[in-house]
Amino acid sequence: MQFSRNWLKEFVDFKVSDEELCEQLTMLGLEVDNCKPYESKLTGQDAIIKLDLTPNRGDCFSILGIAREVAAANNLPLTLPKIDNIKNSIKSPLSVSVCNEAPRYVGRYIAGVNLKKKVPPLIKERLKLSDTKVIDPIVDITNYVLLELGQPLHAFDADKLEGNLQVRFAKEKEKITLLDETKLSLDEKSLVIADQKKPVALAGIMGGLETGISNKTQAIYLESAFFTPAAIRGRARKFSIQTDASTRFERGVDFELQVLAIQRASTLINETLGSDFSPIQEFIRKSSIPKNRDIVLNINNLNKILGMNLTKSTVKKGLTSLGLRNSVSNSNNLKVKVPSWRFDLKIEADLIEEIARLEGYNNIPQSALSRKIRTSEDTLHTSIRKTFQSMGYNEVITYSFIDQSLAELVGEKKKQLIFVENPISQNMNVMRASLLPGLLDTLSYNINQGSESLKIFEIGSVFNKRDSNKINEREVVGGLITGIEGKDNWSGSNKELDFFDLKGNLETVLPELSKFSFKKEQVPFLHPGKTAALYKGQKKVGYLGTVNPKLLDKLDIKGEVNFFEFSVDDISEKKNIKFKKFSRFPLAQRDLSFVVDEEITSSSITDAILSKAGSNLKEINLFDIYMGKGIAKGQKSLTYSLNWQAVNRTLTDDEVDKIIGRIVSFLSKKFNAKLRA
Repeated sequence: MQFSRNWLKEFVDFKVSDEELCEQLTMLGLEVDNCKPYESKLTGQDAIIKLDLTPNRGDCFSILGIAREVAAANNLPLTLPKIDNIKNSIKSPLSVSVCNEAPRYVGRYIAGVNLKKKVPPLIKERLKLSDTKVIDPIVDITNYVLLELGQPLHAFDADKLEGNLQVRFAKEKEKITLLDETKLSLDEKSLVIADQKKPVALAGIMGGLETGISNKTQAIYLESAFFTPAAIRGRARKFSIQTDASTRFERGVDFELQVLAIQRASTLINETLGSDFSPIQEFIRKSSIPKNRDIVLNINNLNKILGMNLTKSTVKKGLTSLGLRNSVSNSNNLKVKVPSWRFDLKIEADLIEEIARLEGYNNIPQSALSRKIRTSEDTLHTSIRKTFQSMGYNEVITYSFIDQSLAELVGEKKKQLIFVENPISQNMNVMRASLLPGLLDTLSYNINQGSESLKIFEIGSVFNKRDSNKINEREVVGGLITGIEGKDNWSGSNKELDFFDLKGNLETVLPELSKFSFKKEQVPFLHPGKTAALYKGQKKVGYLGTVNPKLLDKLDIKGEVNFFEFSVDDISEKKNIKFKKFSRFPLAQRDLSFVVDEEITSSSITDAILSKAGSNLKEINLFDIYMGKGIAKGQKSLTYSLNWQAVNRTLTDDEVDKIIGRIVSFLSKKFNAKLRA
């Protein structure tokens, strides 16, 4: 949004310097991108200010919206632009039918239009300073009102319209040629304004060429409508068209502004061109017009969050200055009605932010800014992050949108994919069902930059609709490792990172490891012989394995890549962390080696040991797997380190030996396991 400072001063008579004004706007959340002095022959010393607005502040895509903010910040009155009482001398030959997506449509028939006349120099200058082209009087005036009030307007050549107008969705493959000569084939999701024979405008985006005004135009039908943001959002992107009108409608236009905008445009047209005016027509679908919502603000909550001690009268005055009318109040609460131009205010926290803006972020005590209420989820996330980072992993954040072809490469079937209606690019058209595609893309980028060894992880959401058409969202942790551990370090070990490195890393991250187990399983995009599922009790919560080489070949990634993914919710205990008294007594340690058949998994042996090891077992660790000389063919040796420790006494050798006897006897019966000397 770019505008002239002197134009803004017509709405609010501020006395601050340009530098102070820019500082105020930035601290109000309307970041100033640029401010250049300008010497106007019409208004004297001026400045051109350019704002970088966030999408939630659609109300500030106008001089009026910015003026409201400046007036509130400086406790000044707001002056609305001049509106003349124009005499209605003719009748409108047109009527309009509206739909739910266009619940308010305001129009005016204007005859005797002379487009050979020019707009006043002041309008022309302000349009140029706002980086808007000067075209003809009608277009210039509608653009001027757009910048001034934030309401998009459009003028049809009334003599080219064939019958009454209707706001409707297009028919499949219906055609329209826009004012910029772009030819479109529409679909049933495209909202249009049509006469009785054809679409004459792509609603909220651009008018049609066939009914556009020209130097031969003598009568116009001027429209000022409210279109719901959802009906416009994405249509401009779909057709690769972005206009000043669509930018505003997508973010939300004041749904009570339409009549005022028609009146303001009529005043300027009357002053510039003369003309004959019909009465203003307003076509409404009341049930679909948004309601001014009410929000209750608790003053104690506000002061607690901001770390301040503001009185109710101060808060009430601040909210009133922003247009939020107070409807009900008691000792601690204020109930306010949100004005029609503030689509972004929905909950109490939004009102607290409004007060913070007015009071000044610099005036909020530092203790309030640093205060944070930690939840069990925050604690779990922090623990996961710190543990992975301590093992040399880097955290990454990848897009939730991926390319369909990549999603199908990692085992997703087309019918299970969740397609994005209006993707930001063609290669980001589906929602990810796994973190693997984004992590592989990150790996590929790093390899191309010369980094061949990598350990990365991500905490993010994945989406699927496997069970039903309902979209399911889960938060997961995923990561991968590849390359050489400690490449080029002083020891010269150059050990290649493998499946067991990844499994060991996971065992470090998982809380209360005794509740988890790994079981051999197959996953479509992982190597058939190097894959395991992660279980918590009887529930599958994740998996890990070596990425299938065929998949890596398609992505031109060399070397072995090992990947894991598990559900955050499923590993969380959802309980408060409590201190547990530690033991002051010594550990009793034993190493046990068992010879078992090769197909028996180490996790099944671990589970069997845990079932007989007693409550004093503190740790069990598999530290060696051996097959070779001294071990019969088809068998393997598994060596475990076990530690016992009691809380209130020293364990005797006899107690530990009896436990070991139970373990050996149980494994012998269940797995035909033999204790290796």
